[in-house]
Amino acid sequence: MNHTTLGDQELALLRFVSDHGPITAGEAATRYGEPNGLARSTIETVLTRLHKKGYLARTQGVGAYRYQAAVEPQEVMGGLVDQFVEKTLGGSLVPLVTYFSRQSELTPDELAELQQLVAKLESRKQERNR
Repeated sequence: MNHTTLGDQELALLRFVSDHGPITAGEAATRYGEPNGLARSTIETVLTRLHKKGYLARTQGVGAYRYQAAVEPQEVMGGLVDQFVEKTLGGSLVPLVTYFSRQSELTPDELAELQQLVAKLESRKQERNR
């Protein structure tokens, strides 16, 4: 997959296709584009861009391409977080962790997941130091 950045519109349509695919451009325009004030031509353009970037797969259906996610949503989000950390935070995770530490609305499950991730990082560090 080409790890190029995704715009807000691309990400939103990618999520929609992930949830509702395989889907044609016409179906996406009707079910996603119209409710969001987007023309069919805009939907077609964004679908084509997502396909060229490797985020969507397409197969020739009867009279139209059918699009579906080519990668798992978690992989897409992971790549976007990687890009954000590298480009915006200069590769440092400290600002991101600081942000999470200031959030008072983390659910118990989210907090437990963060604690597991920290434990995993500590374990990796110990393995490297051996």
